[in-house]
Amino acid sequence: MDRDSMTDNILQTLQQLVQDVIAPDVRELKVRVSSLEREMNTRFSGVDSRFSALEKTIDARFDAVDQRFSSLEQKMDIQFQAVMAAIAESKAQAELTNVKLLASLSERVAVLEARNR
Repeated sequence: MDRDSMTDNILQTLQQLVQDVIAPDVRELKVRVSSLEREMNTRFSGVDSRFSALEKTIDARFDAVDQRFSSLEQKMDIQFQAVMAAIAESKAQAELTNVKLLASLSERVAVLEARNR
């Protein structure tokens, strides 16, 4: 029986050790882990909020750049059409000048031919 009582004594001592030393440490660690989880969740929420705000800012800037490009494209189209119209007008003026010159030359040739007859 001495052996059984010694075994019981060792078991009681181990149980007491677990209750007195290990269990409080485990409870404290659980509290710390819970606290860290809450803190991490708070920080991740903050980071998510900042990323969302940054994403909105970037989207707004890209939209503004897209609008600027669209505006520039429209201006370039208008200017191109104006240049093409000016070229067409210039060609028409050149043709008119050539027709007037040819008409004048035709009249001179007709006068010269009439004199030579």
